[in-house]
Amino acid sequence: MKKQAFMVFHRDYHDFLIQLGQLGVLHVIERESPEREASLAGINVRIGRINECYSIIAGARAQVEPGQAETKRQDGDNTGIDHILDEIERYRDRRESIAASIEERKVLIEKQEPWGDYNEQDLHQLEKSDYQAFLYRSSLHNFQTIREEDFFIFKIHRTAASVWFMLVAPAGCQVDIDAEREMPARYSLTELREQQHSQEQELQMIMKSLALMDTAHREKLVKEKRRLESDLALREVYFDTLSASDDSLRILEGWVPAEHLEKVKTLAEKVGAVTIETTPDEEEMPPVQLRNSPFTRLFEPITTLFDLPKYSELDLTPYFAPFFMIFFGFCLGDAGYGVVFILLGALVKLRLNKDHRLRPVLTLGQYFGVATIVFGLLSGTFFGMNLVDSGYTLTADSFGHLEEKDVPTAVTAQLQPLEGSYFRTRKDFMVAVDEALGITAADYRKVVLRSAEAGFPVIRKFRHLMQEPLTMFYLSLLIGAIQIIFGIFVRILNIVHRKGFRYALSPVGWLLLITTMVLYFGTELFTSHVLMWVFYGLLVISGLFIFLLNKPGTGIFTRIGSGVWDSYSTITGVFGDLLSYIRLFALGISSAILGFVFNDISLQLLNIRWIGWLFFLVVLLAGHSMNILLATLGAFVHPMRLTFVEFYKNAGFEGGGKEYRPFRVEEESGG
Repeated sequence: MKKQAFMVFHRDYHDFLIQLGQLGVLHVIERESPEREASLAGINVRIGRINECYSIIAGARAQVEPGQAETKRQDGDNTGIDHILDEIERYRDRRESIAASIEERKVLIEKQEPWGDYNEQDLHQLEKSDYQAFLYRSSLHNFQTIREEDFFIFKIHRTAASVWFMLVAPAGCQVDIDAEREMPARYSLTELREQQHSQEQELQMIMKSLALMDTAHREKLVKEKRRLESDLALREVYFDTLSASDDSLRILEGWVPAEHLEKVKTLAEKVGAVTIETTPDEEEMPPVQLRNSPFTRLFEPITTLFDLPKYSELDLTPYFAPFFMIFFGFCLGDAGYGVVFILLGALVKLRLNKDHRLRPVLTLGQYFGVATIVFGLLSGTFFGMNLVDSGYTLTADSFGHLEEKDVPTAVTAQLQPLEGSYFRTRKDFMVAVDEALGITAADYRKVVLRSAEAGFPVIRKFRHLMQEPLTMFYLSLLIGAIQIIFGIFVRILNIVHRKGFRYALSPVGWLLLITTMVLYFGTELFTSHVLMWVFYGLLVISGLFIFLLNKPGTGIFTRIGSGVWDSYSTITGVFGDLLSYIRLFALGISSAILGFVFNDISLQLLNIRWIGWLFFLVVLLAGHSMNILLATLGAFVHPMRLTFVEFYKNAGFEGGGKEYRPFRVEEESGG
């Protein structure tokens, strides 16, 4: 970003702003103005009104049947915007009133249905015969205690718990019973239903009228909204403008991306404006414009959910994007669900145009689907089916495969007793193989496992790559350790980028120390006497970086104290962060278990005669749909937590950047 200041003669300023807004590259530096909000309130209200009316007609168009909202647009339609907005709002108010009335009718109908179709006037007929009628509702127990000595009781409706009845008594007779009295309805059931039907028809006509307005006036509303937004942007820029030389000059400051600088300079020369260009210093906060590859750009919405980086620090989007995809696939953990993501994304994208804002989201979902397939196959889960324990049998083809792999004849002879035996789980099969081969089992476990026939022949060639749950547990910790170490490496890059290498020596020391300890405990690299001295030397260098070279320009005791505190927080933090990655394994295994449970329940329903297949399909589809929704939510939320807490912390992310929002106008507006 380059900071640009423009000085323009006041008579040329408006035209300059129009042309500058049409370029759409200058992020104007805002200035405090107490009059700004009050002055712009009216135009903001009008934009909000247009947005609301547009949503009303667009929503109505989506609800009516295709074809009902089609009308021939009249050329030269001079209907004013205010008239259009007023008409839409009248329809809206009437629609809300009718909708409320329909709900009232539904309540009255539901209340009156137990009484049947009667009219209040029917009850008044009894008064001419010196009788009076009352309507009651009572519990079944209380109704059975009512005595009929002085009046007549007619049961109208009955449920397992309540009774609706009419009580007829002589005129003037006092009625005192344990029941809830209900007043006679003003309208009969038939009349209420007719009223509801009439109101529903009127509501349909209103929705159709609104949909027709969408067809006729949508473009006009969009055009007016754009004009108002341009006018609003222009007015805001005037509040950010300074005056000089007895109000004859206008001064405007803003930020321009370096690649657009020549366009701005050309425009300034055209209108005779004086420009001053400066480079941002450490105290200034230029706006942030993320620039990433097409793949990484898909993850930018996730970045903005937390915070934008400062202008001077690295954008971490390309650094966390691959990890986020891995985390999602690990958490969802079912290859079948990954296939659903890919196919569903492809089907929805077929219905959208190329510029639709949802297409990048769907593409990101498809990438997540690919990761889910990879980790689903790695854990051996496909729509809740356990592919790892899919049956193991050594056949003649299996022994032929062992011969191709140059397995000694003596070894195959030891395995001959297992030929034709079926083992349901991998554990049972490998126990039998270990018993058959004895001490040589460790040398041939993998090739024997790969040679066994599977219950699903299609997975035989790669089933040996599928891992047991315990291995997936360790894998989650390994991935976490890799991201933590990578985060420290990114912190080094960030500090070097902002301050210089000598300020990054402390994290360099930690990176060197962690890498050295991993190599020492995880490999046999430092077995010789000479390499052990190398190991000790690396520890000493790490200690120097951590405790003595951590804060350039400060005293020795300050550095040592800072190093001690940093050691405490880093050691405790790294172990806590590492344990957080266990959630990857936990979510993946829970998703697989739920899928297995739904499969098991569905299969049991097949035992129901005649319609068992129907219950099987319903439970299977509903169960896996629910599992996909729940697992997807967890597979998105928890990787975000690992990214924004564990990774961002280890990468030294500060954030607080301001989004780059250039000043834009689409047409000339009044200022």
